[in-house]
Amino acid sequence: MSRGLRAPVIAAALLAGSLSLVSPATADAPATADAPATQSTVCDGNGTSGKRVEALYVRATDKPDRHASLVGKFRGFADQIDANFVEAAKRLGGQKRHVRFVTDAQCHAVIRNVAIAPSAMASPQKVADAIKKQGYNRSDRKYLVWYDKDGCGLAFGNGGNDRPGANNPYNAGPHYATVGTGCWSWQASGHELLHTLGAVQSSAPHATKNGHCWDDEDIMCYNDGGIPNPPGKLVKRCPGAPENQIDCNGDDYFNTKPAAGSYLATHWNVANSAYLIR
Repeated sequence: MSRGLRAPVIAAALLAGSLSLVSPATADAPATADAPATQSTVCDGNGTSGKRVEALYVRATDKPDRHASLVGKFRGFADQIDANFVEAAKRLGGQKRHVRFVTDAQCHAVIRNVAIAPSAMASPQKVADAIKKQGYNRSDRKYLVWYDKDGCGLAFGNGGNDRPGANNPYNAGPHYATVGTGCWSWQASGHELLHTLGAVQSSAPHATKNGHCWDDEDIMCYNDGGIPNPPGKLVKRCPGAPENQIDCNGDDYFNTKPAAGSYLATHWNVANSAYLIR
């Protein structure tokens, strides 16, 4: 059982060829969570070159094309995800970070419209296999995929590890953050995207056994059945903080200016990802 909306489906992430239980189905989406945010995404370069997060709406060819009616919702998700990174960068180190989305001339996240065979909608892995054949397989991309069928969150790709430095496999792609209609919210989308960026490593101070954290409030923390004992349960280390903030105390997976010798100064730190604008 996941947190927030308490959807009964819990997703998994396939990283580096191994299957592990990691992603909550929703990441705490309140009833008003889907309202578009004030634009937060920004332009960087020509909007397409280099390492970027590319957003896709994926549907079966035998189903209605809802791209036109949903593109505003998904751009709102992108804005809210980006705003979350901006807030975290300021709070955790006093610097700036934006997600480097593929953007249009108005600096909005581009939402690709992709149609695949009905049989390919059977699972997130089949969705990924189908879109790969259409060219969405670039090594400089993280793909944020909203597929138009029941389902929740699944993040997978070529994996990575906890070593610091630009040569960590998390600093490349392709990785896929897939979200079905049962979990279409910015929170679930941001949670899955963070997995593809390298959150949360098993060596992190407050890591669960299944790729999350237990020190709330945090978008990556929930009781996934793998909380070590002690504490054996979620612990509110940041009480009163926004439920879906990035890295409660800036000590598990994101900090723009970690203290010398600290965990994030010596291990993989999402704040150093090449998919973020500094």
